[in-house]
Amino acid sequence: MKKLLILLFSMLISFNSLPVYAGTYQIDGEFSGCDYNKYYPIYGYNALLKCEEYNYFYEYMPEVRTDGREVITIGDERVEATLVDGQITRTNVSDEFEGCDWDKRYNLDNGLIFVCSTYSYSYSYRPEVLIVTPSGRNPIVYIDGEEYDGTLYR
Repeated sequence: MKKLLILLFSMLISFNSLPVYAGTYQIDGEFSGCDYNKYYPIYGYNALLKCEEYNYFYEYMPEVRTDGREVITIGDERVEATLVDGQITRTNVSDEFEGCDWDKRYNLDNGLIFVCSTYSYSYSYRPEVLIVTPSGRNPIVYIDGEEYDGTLYR
């Protein structure tokens, strides 16, 4: 019985030591509303907002109110989203970006190389690249705000 109580107590302590993000935060930069399963950086934290619905509205650095990891509102909008651990790396494509084609390589300013594994066409010169890495998952690459499938290399 004593061992069972010790086990339950240690589980309770370890459960309570998990980080909880209850409070108020801000999305880093412009926010044009939620895209389903898209991640957005939280300003000043190694946390990401993961949208779980489509909900379009525009605000610059909107306030995010949470109850634990569950998001209640973004700005004045009620939104289904959660906060997850992770990080964002910001960089740029080193030259022109002409969309993706299988095995097309793009050098990034931070020294990484992005190799496409999908096809789509768009054009921009030195677009911003966000590399979103949710804890325990592979990085997700957004170029000029659009998600692209591919692999990052050093």
